This record gives sequence, structure tokens and C-alpha cells, in this order.
Amino acid sequence: MVTQYKKILIITGSFGNGHLQVTRSIVNRFQQMNLDHIKIIEHDLFMEAHPIITTICKKWYINSFKYFRNTYKQFYYSRPDKLDKCFYKYFGLNKLLNLLLKEKPDLILLTFPTPVMSVLTEQFNMNVPVATVMTDYRMHKNWITPHSERYYLATEETKEEFKSIGIPEENIKVTGIPIADKFEEDIDKSAWLSQNGLDPTKPTILMSAGAFGVSKGFDEIIKSILNRSPNSQVVMICGKSKELKRTLDAQFNSYSNVLILGYTQHMNEWMASCQLMVTKPGGITISEALTRKIPLVFLNPAPGQELENAIYFEDKGFGRIALTPEETIEVVSDLSNHPRELAHMSNLMSEAKVSHSTYKLCKDLLDLLYTSTQTQEIYGKVPLYAKFFVK
Repeated sequence: MVTQYKKILIITGSFGNGHLQVTRSIVNRFQQMNLDHIKIIEHDLFMEAHPIITTICKKWYINSFKYFRNTYKQFYYSRPDKLDKCFYKYFGLNKLLNLLLKEKPDLILLTFPTPVMSVLTEQFNMNVPVATVMTDYRMHKNWITPHSERYYLATEETKEEFKSIGIPEENIKVTGIPIADKFEEDIDKSAWLSQNGLDPTKPTILMSAGAFGVSKGFDEIIKSILNRSPNSQVVMICGKSKELKRTLDAQFNSYSNVLILGYTQHMNEWMASCQLMVTKPGGITISEALTRKIPLVFLNPAPGQELENAIYFEDKGFGRIALTPEETIEVVSDLSNHPRELAHMSNLMSEAKVSHSTYKLCKDLLDLLYTSTQTQEIYGKVPLYAKFFVK
């Protein structure tokens, strides 16, 4: 019987919703396990450490999908062979040290790329076990923390990428990206579509602008798709963009085969009820679609993790990349008029999906928590640094 009280510190980030969703899935799973001897602490490190700078960076990040693509591309792909080089490597260091001294965690879990953790494991001799949940499908150096005891990855291919840079195989677990358990539950598709005023007998195309609604051209895409696939119906998720929803509402208010929605808590039901989805290739969204076996069309993915995710899914036969609205119309129309191709893509996704990813990850975290060997001086030089520099 376990009686020792343990703390897990989760370091996340609010650049987009994906990292927060992964964190929430993990926390919810631990809560369902009823582990009274485990305490989970969550912190958005960068926002807490430098709220003004981080807020500015978040706005730049969101707008980079529209206006600063080349700038973000240079940031994402800079010096890929220099694994220890990152311009924000020391960002949040003092706050992180404060968290360690205040919370005294027994394990640190990263759900956001946090290069500053490398400073503690390499330069401060910190021996608290560190685990990382990578929320994309291709390796990026900012996810690497030297001396990390575990990496939770989406695919075997990503595992090989990590092994190629010297990460020990025993430190890598292919669990899939953690998503909410509800995406594995059965849904009455006909009842859901009828409840929302749609025809259960018609093929449904789900289109998503992402949480922040940063895409344009959806009005022409919807009209052209319906002209080429008149038997289909379209559900458009506008995210948090009230302007996009207002514009599309005005144009499609009289269409019985078009439903315009804002931000929704029911993406699970909509994914389960559609035959094809047009979306941005964020790691969480496409993992949910993979679990639901919904073929994807990626609308003009931004350079960086979006493009890398899209390329992986296209290479695997799970989706198609469309760089322009015109190309999107062609691809969606072609797939919606060829149900056998859609069925083939769905079958490929069924073979590749990793079930119960969050449960597998949490179970391994518990094993890591109770089997890791810690020296007596688990915080190394952290207290010494804090004595002089940390308030």
C-alpha cells in the first residue's frame, strides 16, 4: 500500500490551446484514478514569469499565422543541429527556481517546450525526474531536455528521430498525444445531427478556423464545395472570432445545409458525426481526428510545427495539404465525391491510432515517480543560487 505523499509539477504554456488541453487531459485522468497520495500542481511558467512580454509574444504568435510566416519559419528552423542553442533558453529561470523551492516536486512534467529546464539539469545539477510530453508529430530541438528521464511521443517515427540524436531508447515511450477520453466513446451520429437541424443521411464536411479563427476565405470555400458536392452539408466552426462568425452568418443564414458555429465545447461530437474535416494541423486537433478516424484537409499550414504535422499526416495517407482556397475546394470536392478514397484514409487512420494515450502516459508517470532514484541533494545548486538571486 502506497502511503508516501508525492507531488507532480506540470509546466505548461498558453501559446494556443493545445498545451493546455493536454495538461487538462492528464490532470483529469489522474483525478479519475482517485490517487489521494498524489498532488498535481499546474503552472504556466512564461506567463507567470514575464506576463507582459509573454502576452506580446502570444499576440505575435497568433498573428504569425497570417502576417509573420517567414519570421516564425526562421525562428522554428534556426540552427537545427545546435540542440543546446535557443534564444529564450534562460527565459523564466528565476520563476522556475522559485517554483521548485516553493512546491518541492517529486517529478516535473513538461507539456510545453521549456528549454530553461535544461539549465537546471545541466548547470544546476538538479536531480528531480523530468518527463516531457511532446504535442507534435516531428521532433524539434526545443523539446529536448538533457538528462530527462522520459519522453512521451506520438509515433514510432518520432521515437527514431529522438534516438538519432542520442536519447536512450529506454527513456522514450510511444503513448500517442494525450487527448480527452471522450474522443474514444461512441456517439449517436444521427441523433446529434438531427438535434442540430442537419440531415443525418447527408455526408457532413466539418470546417474549423481554429480556436482563434485566424483563417480567411471560408465563405467562397463553402459555396464552391456545395456547388461541386450538392449532396453534402457543411458545419463551420469559427472559433473565438466573432467577426468571422458574424460574416458567415450573414451569408449562410438561409442555407439549410450550412451550420455556422462559434467556439464550441462539442468538437468531439462534430468530429464523430462528419466524414471529412478541413482544419489547421495543430497537434491536439489532428490527434483527436486520428482517434475518430476522420480524414483531414489542411488549409495552408504555417511553416513550423503546423507544416511538419501536415506533411507527416499526408505522407501517412491520413490527409491532404491544400495551400490555397482554390486548392482546398478541389481537394475537398474530390474526396467528398469519392467515398471509397475517404474510407481508405479512414482505415489507415484506424490502423495507426494509439488508443487510451492519456491513461498509458499517466500509468507510466506513476511508475517513473516511484522507481526513479534520487540522490539526497536533489536540487543541487538551486538553493545556493536562490539565496543570492531569487526573491
